[in-house]
Amino acid sequence: MTVKENILYLNHEWLKEITDTFSDQRRIGEGTYGVVYKGASNEEEFAVKKLYNLTRNDDKQFHLGLDELDKVQHKNIVRLVGYCNEIRHRYAEYKGETVCAEVIERALVLEYCDNGSLRLLLSDDYNGLDWPTRYKIIKGTCDGLEYLHGQNPPFCHLNIKPDNILLDKYMEPKLSDGLSRLFHREVSRNTVLAKTTVAYVSPEYRYDGQISLKCDIYSIGVVMLEIVAGSTGRSKCLEMPRQDFIDLVRGNWRNRLRLIFRGSTLDAYCQQVERCTEIALNCMEIDLHKRPHIVDITIILNKTETHEGFDDPKVWKMSFKELQVITNDFSEEIGKGAFGVVYKECLKMGKQ
Repeated sequence: MTVKENILYLNHEWLKEITDTFSDQRRIGEGTYGVVYKGASNEEEFAVKKLYNLTRNDDKQFHLGLDELDKVQHKNIVRLVGYCNEIRHRYAEYKGETVCAEVIERALVLEYCDNGSLRLLLSDDYNGLDWPTRYKIIKGTCDGLEYLHGQNPPFCHLNIKPDNILLDKYMEPKLSDGLSRLFHREVSRNTVLAKTTVAYVSPEYRYDGQISLKCDIYSIGVVMLEIVAGSTGRSKCLEMPRQDFIDLVRGNWRNRLRLIFRGSTLDAYCQQVERCTEIALNCMEIDLHKRPHIVDITIILNKTETHEGFDDPKVWKMSFKELQVITNDFSEEIGKGAFGVVYKECLKMGKQ
C-alpha cells in the first residue's frame, strides 16, 4: 500500500521472494548501512538494501528518514521505490529454554542500475570509458550533489566515492548510499570511517570529525580526478607542479581524442578535460575554505558543456583516413544495407 506520496510499503515475505531469501547469489554489494541484494519481480529489477539494526528504539528515526527521502526526487539520485519495517517473531534457544524474540526487519527497495557502480568501469589507462561518457558522469554526479546541497536544510552525503555512484543503462550517474544515513543519524564517525574508503574522506572529517558541505566537495574532487586521470592521478599530481600535471592530463587525452575528433570538437573536449582537472584539484584543497561550492562547479561545467566550439557530440565528423584506422582498413564486415556495407569499429574507445 502507498504510505508516502512516492514510496510503497513492501512486506518482508515479498522481499524474500524476489531475492531468493536474500541468497548470496543475489548479493551485489555492501554499504555503510546495509547489504544490497538484486531483486526481480515481473521482469522488473530492484536493489534491496537490508539495513543493519544498530539500535532497538529507532522506529521514529526510520520514519523521519522516509519523510526526508519522500522529498528527494532527482534523476541523479537513486530513487527509493519502497520500504519494509516489520516486526517478526523467532524462536531460539536461550540458556536451555526456548524463547520468542522480536526481530525488526528493515529494508529499502531502490531502483536497480544496470551498469553497476562507477568503480567497476574505471581504469588506470585511457582505453576504458570514452571522454564524453566520463564527462557525462562528472556532470551528472555534480548535478545530483547540487540538488542535495540545495535542500532546506542542506543534506551532506558524506560517502561520495566511485562505489556509490551507480550507472543506469544510459550511463546516467546516480548517487547512492549516503541517503541511508537518514535512518542512522546516531552512527559514529568511527563506524562510518570503518566502512568507507579513507582516500575519499576530507581531512577535517577524518581527523577532527568536522562535518560541512565542503566534506562532499573534497570527495567529489577525488572522484573527478580518478575519472579524468585514473587511480594513479592523485599520486602523480603530488609529484609535479600543478600546471605541469594539468598539461600532462590534457596532453594524454588529446593524444587519444585526436584519433577520432578534429578541429573545434577536439579543442572543446580537451578544454573539458582541463577544466575538470582544475576543478578536481581545487576541490581537494586541504583548507576547506579554499574549496569551491557545488554551485560554482556546476556553473563552470555548464559553460564548458555548451562551448561554442562543439559540433553535435552525438555525431562524429571523421575523415576517410580515420575510418580506415578505426575499422582496421575495413577488415570486418558485419552487414549490408540498401545503401552500403557496414563494418565493425576495432578501436578501443569504450564502445563499438
